[in-house]
Amino acid sequence: MSANTVWAGVLDSCPGLLCCVINVKGKLLYATHGYKAVASRLFGHKCEEGRNYPPLITENDRAIHEALTAACLGETNAIEFSEGGTLWELTASPLRLEGQGIAGIVIRIVSGRPSVVLSDPEILNAVPYRAAIADKKGVILAVNSRLASCVRAELVGRNIIELVTPETEEALMHILMTRSGNVECTMPDITEAENFTDMDITPYLDEDMNELSPDTDIDLSRHIRLYATPSEWNGDDSVMLTFEDITEIKRTGEQLRRLLTLDRATGVLNRRGMEHVIARRLHSVIEEGGHLSLIILRIENFRIIQETQGLMRAGRIIRNFVRMLKKFSKEREGVAISRWSEDEFAILAECSGASAVVMSNEIRTKSSDVVISAGAADYADGGYMSATEFAGASYEAMTEAVNSGGNSTVLWRGR
Repeated sequence: MSANTVWAGVLDSCPGLLCCVINVKGKLLYATHGYKAVASRLFGHKCEEGRNYPPLITENDRAIHEALTAACLGETNAIEFSEGGTLWELTASPLRLEGQGIAGIVIRIVSGRPSVVLSDPEILNAVPYRAAIADKKGVILAVNSRLASCVRAELVGRNIIELVTPETEEALMHILMTRSGNVECTMPDITEAENFTDMDITPYLDEDMNELSPDTDIDLSRHIRLYATPSEWNGDDSVMLTFEDITEIKRTGEQLRRLLTLDRATGVLNRRGMEHVIARRLHSVIEEGGHLSLIILRIENFRIIQETQGLMRAGRIIRNFVRMLKKFSKEREGVAISRWSEDEFAILAECSGASAVVMSNEIRTKSSDVVISAGAADYADGGYMSATEFAGASYEAMTEAVNSGGNSTVLWRGR
């Protein structure tokens, strides 16, 4: 039974389901008749099975592609599209098959809801969020009282794009053009925004959106998530922007991320952090091709060193080894290092398996006070199904090096 027949049997058994399935290489496996009709109308997609999807021609294609990228990394992402005053929501979710990790992506479109129609500032004030109305170019037409109360400058007539950091301008322009989605941006100090007087030294967003005093040395920029919703203002198409201050969430999240992904003893990535980097780099290799090699290194007889020379001596050995690895990685582009376990380390490099062996042997030579056994695997050579299998191949090669007498590097050649 072909893949098309299987997916047709599953998806077409649910009448009215607007859904399609894409594999991790970006090929469209199957799309229901309803999905094809809506995608053709909304995006101009032909939905040709066996071809790359989406075709990456329009701005909408780019938004869908970003959602697919998130799904490949295990996250579900939703974006909105507008059509004739109606919103449609597209959700991209990872497709997990038992024992195989993420095997593909499921896209589902949900029929939409009408856009917001506004014509009176009092109606805008009824919106329970800090909100503004802007045209498609970003010029602010009106703000509600909730937003006006925490901003120290006149916003009406200004362009929202001028008030964010440059690196987020493109993403902000995208949600303005499509009148849907959201973007995270940083609102910098007001003195950095064009056309503000030198007397204005307070942060752009102040008071209840910023608990910090303006005269502190702390960076007063706020992390804001802007949501775009199609709207009408005095009969013209416009965008309603709602402002959510996520500064504390971002700061807390960064602290948690560091706790979860860094090895506290050495300051390098831990295994969890490296697995995240591997998944992200693999997605680039799948899309763009090239080599990505993973090296697993083990310090031989580390437990014997602990027992005979003491924990303090063992700790110094680990720190010296990591110091050497950090210097080694800084001298090369695209190299990430991590502590894989107590006596094992992982190196991810954008190079072939043969180059990874050379790299590993150079590291072993520099490690004069300990004996190192290593295994390497090149993703391009293996066609692995997941990051777990990729790491498993490197670990298997390292185990072979240990069992063969140690003090060597083995390149995984498959089973």
